Amino acid sequence: MPADASVVRRLYEAREAHDLEATAQLIAADVVWHEPYEYLGTLRGRDAVMGAIRQSMVETHDTFSLHLTDLLASDQHVVALVDFSAERHGGQMRGREIGVFKVDGGQIVEVWFYTAEDPDAVSEFMRG
Repeated sequence: MPADASVVRRLYEAREAHDLEATAQLIAADVVWHEPYEYLGTLRGRDAVMGAIRQSMVETHDTFSLHLTDLLASDQHVVALVDFSAERHGGQMRGREIGVFKVDGGQIVEVWFYTAEDPDAVSEFMRG
């Protein structure tokens, strides 16, 4: 039976709508969230993930956006192809990433993100 792709789709719908409550409900309390960016690294727990999401919203004045382009599901994982963009300090950033999600019991329990962009450049943009 394929992994539950609807959970990942709902995550990106909630993120696009800036619905933090719906976002949090889809993330397991003990999630492990692997980001390729130096300023984030591996986040452990829903509170850490939601804190990072809130921080990105604040730092980009709510311009950080994610657009789900495609979803693929296997027996064990859901893979999301996502376009992202943000504005900060008069600059603009656009890129693409892949998220490999492990879903269990209707929640995301682990995810690994891979970016097509230079992770150091993204880190500099978001924290510079």
